[in-house]
Amino acid sequence: MAIDVSAVYTLPNAASAVQQEAAKPRAKPGDVMRTEPPVSMDTIIGELVDVSAAFNKRLSFSLNEKLGQVVVKVIDTDTDKVIREIPPAELQHVNERIREVIGILFDERA
Repeated sequence: MAIDVSAVYTLPNAASAVQQEAAKPRAKPGDVMRTEPPVSMDTIIGELVDVSAAFNKRLSFSLNEKLGQVVVKVIDTDTDKVIREIPPAELQHVNERIREVIGILFDERA
């Protein structure tokens, strides 16, 4: 199956789209930006769980308290084995050791 892209995006339409974008008012310093209402973390995590279930995987979120960093584990639901950990455990360990060395080299009270 082929789609004729030229029928969808023709040059005159593209030029008018650029003109319309240029005509939009621009934000000025001091303007308040309009943003979408905040979405709860429970909603986001629920959506991630639904998507991961479609791929026969489970996501596990935890907090590495030493680093103050979120750790995500992708787990195969059939075997309950960790497929991937983000960031990897080795990288977390290296990061912890670097923080320890920095603490030894530089006195945080100074």
